[in-house]
Amino acid sequence: MNMRLVTTVVTAGLLSATLWVPDACAQGGQPGLTAPSKWADTIAAAIDHASLAGDLKALQDARAMAERVAMAYPQDGLILHYEGYALYCEGTVLVVRKQDGWSQLQRAVSVLQQSLKTRPLPETHALIATIDGQLIGNDPSRAMELGMASQQAMSEALSLGAKNPRVWLLRGMSTLFTPPEYGGGAKPAEEQLLKAAELFKTDKPKAGEPSWGGAEVHLWLGQTYAQLGDTTKAAAEYKAALDMAPNFAYVRALAAAPKP
Repeated sequence: MNMRLVTTVVTAGLLSATLWVPDACAQGGQPGLTAPSKWADTIAAAIDHASLAGDLKALQDARAMAERVAMAYPQDGLILHYEGYALYCEGTVLVVRKQDGWSQLQRAVSVLQQSLKTRPLPETHALIATIDGQLIGNDPSRAMELGMASQQAMSEALSLGAKNPRVWLLRGMSTLFTPPEYGGGAKPAEEQLLKAAELFKTDKPKAGEPSWGGAEVHLWLGQTYAQLGDTTKAAAEYKAALDMAPNFAYVRALAAAPKP
């Protein structure tokens, strides 16, 4: 999709959310009902655009929009999924920037668990597994507890979505940062990420359901090959990511970095 069109759609969606959602919230929400499908699509597009651009303010705006819609439709599991996903993206950016994103990640787990009660998506389980793994970095004393919870959540994700590319993407990302003595490292991550990349070729989510990850898998394959010392393959993966998402700020920075 043309990036100018994406920006226009996202901006229009944020403006509409500001004008419309508070009216629904003023009525006390609409329990038992699902939000119009346009909200899931609009929120998903806003998160995707902001995440790829590395725009923290836009991520926070997208998360706020999801929160407002979730207040109006408190039992819409898909909207709650996107609220949790936005919190995950926001928290991860803050942690990478050495700011306090841990509270956002913990909130993300809570919202995602609520989402599972009415809309059990494989991606939701996989996100919880990924976040549990991240939270070990903030509190190593909980490594055993969180490690077991992460494994259980990923097992649930694979049970629901054995051919879901986003599940394999998140699994590969987690494996890349897991010590080899616990089954992690670049080689097993490569296998999982290649499986994700292959599954993305035929990925056709239903309207409103998660569709992100096609460009991200090439970023993480590039990072994996960089760890393995194969700079040629790493560069090819970064190029593939930028071909799919020219606004992918982190990949642009990696591709432009001086080579050792």
